[in-house]
Amino acid sequence: MIIRRIPVVAFVVVGLVAGATTGASAATVSPSTWAPKFCTALEDYQTTISDKSEQMTTALEGVTDLSEGRAQIVSFLGEMVTAAKTAKRVIARAGDPSTPNGGKIEALFVKALDASAGIFADAKAQAAKISIKNKAAFAKEGKQVGVDLKDAGDRIGKSFGGVDELDRGKKLETAIKATPECAFLT
Repeated sequence: MIIRRIPVVAFVVVGLVAGATTGASAATVSPSTWAPKFCTALEDYQTTISDKSEQMTTALEGVTDLSEGRAQIVSFLGEMVTAAKTAKRVIARAGDPSTPNGGKIEALFVKALDASAGIFADAKAQAAKISIKNKAAFAKEGKQVGVDLKDAGDRIGKSFGGVDELDRGKKLETAIKATPECAFLT
């Protein structure tokens, strides 16, 4: 129950066009200390994706210059790479929650955010190649970028299936439910 919505939000949001090392992380911390940092990072990530997606969609509605449209998509995807890397860094610095498998759970989210950054980077490279010869080709190739993002997001989403089993004793779930910064997840 810790997270199931983020992969959908993070990748489906792009309608036109959503194995890491954790490095040295902070010390082990209580679940009640970890949860607000974790949730704030995820909410910032989700908000960035949602807000920037709406801005891009609005900007693309009036685009007549396909080169400009492609540049907007590429820029958007670059911002998503940055957002994923920022969330990854914040969660890694939050430390490992002091629960059974807390380090594994933290590492799972860090790895997923790293994979997310990679997916957005790949989509950015793909978007940079969208044809600008005519509207039909632009639309077809832009849609394919979106399909590829959704498929990649679905794969990442499946990787969270084991989080509930790792949270033995449900200490993290309890901390998340009790943390105001985590209200968007419950």
